[in-house]
Amino acid sequence: MNRSAPRLSVSCALALACWWASPAAHSEESPEVAAPAKPAFNYALGAIASSSPDYAGGDGRKTRLRPAWAIEYGRFRISTSRGSAFMGHGLGPRESGASATLAQGDQFRLSASLRIDNGRDGSDAPILVGLPSVRSTLRARLSAGYALTPRWSVGAGLSQDILGRDGGAQLSTSVGYTWPVTEQTKVSFSAGASFGDHTYLRGHFGVPAGGSGALPAFDPRAGLYSVDAGFEVMSALSRHWVVLAGARVSQLQGDARRSPLTLEPTGYSVSVGLAYRCCR
Repeated sequence: MNRSAPRLSVSCALALACWWASPAAHSEESPEVAAPAKPAFNYALGAIASSSPDYAGGDGRKTRLRPAWAIEYGRFRISTSRGSAFMGHGLGPRESGASATLAQGDQFRLSASLRIDNGRDGSDAPILVGLPSVRSTLRARLSAGYALTPRWSVGAGLSQDILGRDGGAQLSTSVGYTWPVTEQTKVSFSAGASFGDHTYLRGHFGVPAGGSGALPAFDPRAGLYSVDAGFEVMSALSRHWVVLAGARVSQLQGDARRSPLTLEPTGYSVSVGLAYRCCR
């Protein structure tokens, strides 16, 4: 009896030590070890086919296939004009070029961006031949978005030509509604209005006096120049592949509508795209 008691005590001690060293003994004390960290690097790579007016107010159309991509690291992102749509950012206006999130909460988002504005020249439409080109420039933009409810949101963005190439300033506002049809598919509806200062409207819708063309001189005033509405459908085909389709209608207003360059005040655009997305 006396010899077996020490052996039993040692066996119990070893069993207790083994249990204490096992992961199951500490699973409730350190659950954060089992949860992997969310990756900070994301990207989307794909292409979009689109058809749209040859210029704002034009009666011709242009159809093209363009690459669409976005690279995101933390609060910084670089993307094409439609690349950020594949990333699934639903709060606030989607930025092209290089952008950074300045502040973000559950309902509010503030961001800043730099993008290249390619302008416009006479090759875009026959009526533009002989008119001064809208020079390409670099635009700085400050954007804000606010989620009123889980489905309704509002946004605004102010951009400015920072190279002094007569690009002027532009203000856009929007309201949107997102309908999650399934876990893989969502439909977004939005409507917006765009405003421009005198410099912006003169460059895009003005006709200078004494020009070589047959168009009468026209000097538009600052103010509201366009309203638009549209929808977008995005569906995840798999964990990484996502398809995107959308349509939008816009209508020129005010002096932009009265411009001699405006041949068709109402225009529409349609697009469809496919992208590989990782690692959201």
